[in-house]
Amino acid sequence: MKSYNFSPFSLFFIIPFLALHFHASTTEAQVPQKATFTVYNQGDFGEYITEYDAGYRILRHDEDIFFAFPFRLCFYNTTPGEFILGLRAGVPNDEDLMRWVWDANRNHPVKENATFSLGRDGNLVLANPDGRIVWQTNTANKGVTGFKLLSNGNMVLHDKKGKFIWQSFDYPVDTLLVGMSVRRNGINKLVSRTSDVDGRDGKYSLVLENNGFNLYLNNSGKLIAYNGWGQDPSNRLTSIRFNAEPIDQDPKSAGWELLLEQFNEAKPPPPPRRSLLQSFPVGRDSTIILRKVNYNASISFFRLGSDGNVRVFTYFDKVPYLKWSETWAFFSSYYVRECGQPEKCGAFGLCQKGMCVACPSPKGLLGWSDVCAPPTLKPCSAAGKVDYYKIVGVEHFLNRESTGNGEGPITVEACRDKCNKDCECKGFVYKQDIKKCLRLPVLGTLIRDANTSTAYIKYSL
Repeated sequence: MKSYNFSPFSLFFIIPFLALHFHASTTEAQVPQKATFTVYNQGDFGEYITEYDAGYRILRHDEDIFFAFPFRLCFYNTTPGEFILGLRAGVPNDEDLMRWVWDANRNHPVKENATFSLGRDGNLVLANPDGRIVWQTNTANKGVTGFKLLSNGNMVLHDKKGKFIWQSFDYPVDTLLVGMSVRRNGINKLVSRTSDVDGRDGKYSLVLENNGFNLYLNNSGKLIAYNGWGQDPSNRLTSIRFNAEPIDQDPKSAGWELLLEQFNEAKPPPPPRRSLLQSFPVGRDSTIILRKVNYNASISFFRLGSDGNVRVFTYFDKVPYLKWSETWAFFSSYYVRECGQPEKCGAFGLCQKGMCVACPSPKGLLGWSDVCAPPTLKPCSAAGKVDYYKIVGVEHFLNRESTGNGEGPITVEACRDKCNKDCECKGFVYKQDIKKCLRLPVLGTLIRDANTSTAYIKYSL
């Protein structure tokens, strides 16, 4: 092995140089002391009304780094003593509901006096008072030099050149702000809340896959595709981005379009220009135009709701009140039939022309209410017989948009026999004209249809 000899004179120059180089390499990635922060979840609650009827505490900082109109970071809660670090959209003097558009820790709430901090190492951390880390960005020693909340609602950690080391836009929860994307195969799918009161992961998800942008219902651990935007599998979409643009490219234009921009393997989305002043790049492969509105729609969000519907809400601050408006919905009078929403009529109900009209029962169709429920079935392992009651002239929400008409040609007797032997079968829809049968793993909403379709609902004797 080759050896090197250094004279004392040469070491006099080399050692200080190495020391300076080591010092520079270890401090280069650190956050300046003045850019670090620790914020505590304590103090008075805000007095204004927010979405989910949530209580909230705004995060305070001398330089107000947690606010960029109309977005503000807060701790909020719908259950006493359990707090979510969330991004609020809208300001108190709107005289309108303020919305929650991003959560850090909705499945793991923190307690009173929890801390939200950015240390010298560049890691952004949410921790309980006992020091237990609940959520973090995992960006320690990766070159972070600062934190910033951008005007488009993107929360970023950046290096000294302004390049994003981490951004909240890569981690949507149930909502896409303008410029946010969903990438293929569930890398960052949308998952609904359980309910307005319960912010934990709910039963609905929206996932980009090889065959499209698909809506799923989680039925006891089994995902059931119930709708979505179908695609040619050969197109190989890699991401879908929610966007809003002026129709004539003039930011002051009165006409704006709400868009879903699609990108595939042949033409991926252009890489973001990592400037703290730019919200998102412009460019597309193909586009789904959701709706056109007659005012500036640059502050909009696309959300998968706890009821399984997808809606867009748009903020327009030039009006005196009601500044948030629903500008688009997937299940609506102008897109996909409203009765196709799985829980349009709750756990079990009959829908006609967008309205819940009856509660099916063995005694016939009763008046609908939100307490209508499907029959209770005994466990498959329990001894006992089952029977079915018929509802003529209906189909299921899975019939048209997702599963289709099921298997067949098959007789109604053979279909009944299959459902008898299937523990997960809650009933079936039989199409007499084409002799096809759709077994139902979940009931939900039935839809008034032609008399050639009949639902058979299983119940225990």
